[in-house]
Amino acid sequence: MSFAGWLIYCLLALWAGLGSAWLLTTRRYHWRQAPRFAIDLLGFPVEFAQSLWGRGGVPYVLLLPNMLIFGMFTFLPMILNFYVSFTGGESINLLQRPLVGSANYGRILDCESVLRPESCSNAGLSFWTALFNTLGFVALAVPALCITALITALVVNKSLAGRGFWRAMFFYPVMLSPVVIANIWTWVLHRKGALNEVIGAANQQIASLAGRSGFDLVLSVLFAIVMLICSQRLMAAAQRGALLWGALFGTCFVLLAIWANPGALVIENGRLASLGLGFGGAALLLYWAAQGHPRTHGLVMALGVMSAALLLMVQFGSVFDLAPYRPINWLVVRNTGWPFFWLVFVFTWSHMGFYMLILLAGLQAIPADLYEAAEMDATRPARAFFRITLPLLMPTFTVVVVLALIRSFQIFDEVYLLTGGGPGRETFMLVQNIYEQAFTGDHPDYGEAAAGSVLMALVIGLFTFVQLFLTRRQSDF
Repeated sequence: MSFAGWLIYCLLALWAGLGSAWLLTTRRYHWRQAPRFAIDLLGFPVEFAQSLWGRGGVPYVLLLPNMLIFGMFTFLPMILNFYVSFTGGESINLLQRPLVGSANYGRILDCESVLRPESCSNAGLSFWTALFNTLGFVALAVPALCITALITALVVNKSLAGRGFWRAMFFYPVMLSPVVIANIWTWVLHRKGALNEVIGAANQQIASLAGRSGFDLVLSVLFAIVMLICSQRLMAAAQRGALLWGALFGTCFVLLAIWANPGALVIENGRLASLGLGFGGAALLLYWAAQGHPRTHGLVMALGVMSAALLLMVQFGSVFDLAPYRPINWLVVRNTGWPFFWLVFVFTWSHMGFYMLILLAGLQAIPADLYEAAEMDATRPARAFFRITLPLLMPTFTVVVVLALIRSFQIFDEVYLLTGGGPGRETFMLVQNIYEQAFTGDHPDYGEAAAGSVLMALVIGLFTFVQLFLTRRQSDF
């Protein structure tokens, strides 16, 4: 028998022996009361604790084993890590590690300016580059994750056909291993992956259509007709209908801005500026249409004039003169931001389902009577969301934001498996820096890795304190 088996048998024998002795000395039993004796023996630890510490001390006694385990595997490693950050050497044995004071922190902070990591020592370059990359990732991933989870929770909370199926599908990526997720998206994003195949096929189809006589002219006329109808209906429709027509008009305007690419007239690679123009105009139109703004009609006329100018650009430009598509590896192309973008995308895709379930539980806790009263008062859906749903959901949403913030600071698996911190150091994160300092190379530096983890804990603690302060201040109002 194994040691664990002998230990369990000894504990059970000790329980039975001590419990029987204590019960038989404190009360009397008849042989017919054997079932009662068995039940009392089962609850012997609780009764014994009550006799020693009273009824008020029993909860603390019951929490003691859990706190011991939690302290052994959480607080003790934190204390040891803090101690290791002030030691040197390569040995993992604490007794063989000499104290070096704040030398590990000094190497990390040895910079002319921490805002310029290239002015730091090697340790500082790695740490501050990883820190700034992590802060950028947090700034992008947390809003994307929380907003996506909120929108998904709002959708699956409605009475949809197959609602349970969609909830399960959105939650499914959470159950996948990070290794499986990384392999899936590596297969999608590498040079011969699925994404390049789809883009290449679409590029060929568009190029073949562009070669047909009059294709761009027919498409321009269709766009002009659709946008003209939408603008007329938008200015004549009621507020609820204006939102629908505004969405259709805005979609056409965005597509037209992408095709005509007016940003190329200002800067060399103006695709991003064209996207900003299209989405900015469409978003402003939708917002004013939803609010019933008096200047909506003027904005529609202005966007109509811009659309006419863009259609003229389509006619006089070579919009459909597409060069053959050259596949790229989206995870290693330098100085484009694509590796960072795909990390944020994969992180959001793989974790969104967990936070969606938390928000879904918060949405289902909101009384339906409030929405019925708002509907009787003819409250618009947007107003009901901002005045009923969002305020009542805010405590749950705050929990989601805090959890997403902590999880995004701890990102390691997806980065290490997808990009390895590259290309260069574009996706090099804090946890990967700590891991490489401590566990890779021929000369691991546990002290420097521990110092980096302590500084990382201070950064996370600062963000958490600010979040809790803002949350408490909001609850006071």
